[in-house]
Amino acid sequence: MRIFYSMVFCLLIFSLQNAAGQDIVYSQIEKADTKNLNFEILGKFSNNFLVYKNLNRKHKLTIYDYDMVVKETIKLDFITDKTSNIDFVTYPNYFILVWQYQKGNTFYCNAAKMDATGKLIGDVKELDISKAGFFSSTINYQFAWSENKSKLLLTKTQKKNDELELTTKILNENLQLLDSSKNMLEHNNFRENIGDLQIDNEGTFVFYKTKENARQEYINSITINFKKINIDTLFKVEIPLEKQLVQTPAIKIDNLNKRYLINSFSYKKNMGYIDGMLTAVINSSPFVFEKKVINIFDDSLVLKMSGSPDWRNAYSNFFLRNIILKKDGGFVTVAEEYYTQVRNNNFGNDRNSGLYNNTSDYYLYNRGNYGYYRPYSSDVSREIVYFYNDILTISFTSDLKLQWNNVINKKTTDVETDNFLSFANMNAGSEIHFLFLQKDNNRQILSNHALQANGNITRLPTLKSRESGYDFMPKLARQTGAKQIIIPCIVRNNIAFAKIDF
Repeated sequence: MRIFYSMVFCLLIFSLQNAAGQDIVYSQIEKADTKNLNFEILGKFSNNFLVYKNLNRKHKLTIYDYDMVVKETIKLDFITDKTSNIDFVTYPNYFILVWQYQKGNTFYCNAAKMDATGKLIGDVKELDISKAGFFSSTINYQFAWSENKSKLLLTKTQKKNDELELTTKILNENLQLLDSSKNMLEHNNFRENIGDLQIDNEGTFVFYKTKENARQEYINSITINFKKINIDTLFKVEIPLEKQLVQTPAIKIDNLNKRYLINSFSYKKNMGYIDGMLTAVINSSPFVFEKKVINIFDDSLVLKMSGSPDWRNAYSNFFLRNIILKKDGGFVTVAEEYYTQVRNNNFGNDRNSGLYNNTSDYYLYNRGNYGYYRPYSSDVSREIVYFYNDILTISFTSDLKLQWNNVINKKTTDVETDNFLSFANMNAGSEIHFLFLQKDNNRQILSNHALQANGNITRLPTLKSRESGYDFMPKLARQTGAKQIIIPCIVRNNIAFAKIDF
């Protein structure tokens, strides 16, 4: 009997510890915040949390207190109604918003600086204005910023015949112009692509240019382009592939070690399936190719994946989601299995497709950039089924050797929307948390897996809420503290926000 009571006591203590391991607070539900709302969580300012919202072309800023109670809602009347894109750069006491819009054949890009109370600091600033010519294509703006947010990058691309006009403007945190440039790039619209337009802490602008082979299925050429601030020359560094075929690359700027990492899944020669990872390093001063390594995946990695995948196609639907830097110069790549299936309601045939798309102790800061909210589809002629499955983590040493790999198993799928799929990362310094939804007896639970520095994965207790009816959207979450994260959710066709303290 004593043993029985001891066991009950231990179980009670364990459950209390688990319950105390998390604290979930939900925001007030506002009737205007329907599931068609566009939003972005800006983060924490003092003890308040700011969320940008846009519905029916009306822009506003909602300020929540620490208990997620609405303190104030501010209309952002200075933002043009018909914006095509809006970006935010946050600082401890203020933030910058940049938006683009079009009137006729004229394209505009404006910016504003606002304090933590939602008040304008200075006037709205016009960053760029351009007119699309009769023989030129639509003008596209992109906005990025350096890791320390001291350099802001505005890029403008416009296709003109067989050339791509690339215009850049570099600004500081006060929106003062530091540098501007214009480059004409030879560009084959069918076989060439540019992407990953980034800027480092020193103000160097970097992007890749890739070429596809004649079959337009694989990339067989990668050139990394650099432009230093206040220097007009465009430096080009070719990654020697030596007939190796690869997937779309991802650039990671390592500001601490002053180098650039290029990662891409690689294909087994002449076989058409992925079997490893290509990694290359380019030094920043001068821009010189240092080394390239192709790490072939061990067969044991396939055995860790969900189910029993065909080893030839085990990695075919994996795409890079994150590259997390370590202080010792190493890094961890995070990839996720993703594909879609289109169900045509008129004819009943299906089609599969793939889509690429705080200072800490061990892991350095990194910003994810692929998650965004998709309003529900209104196309009744077809259904899109989304699949987000296993997460593949691979660690490399500073000299590009494969250190360890591991898999977080999950199988998630949904119809019409992928807002509730994929995962969120929370950087706790000594470990990286992966948060994602899974179903348990038709009930959604938020799983929490922690990736340790040695590659071990610890499955932590699932996050359970005292409230029911809240469906989390983890890939749209934002970390707001060392062990704090805000995850948007839908409840009764309205969008709310859950603050979780671990």
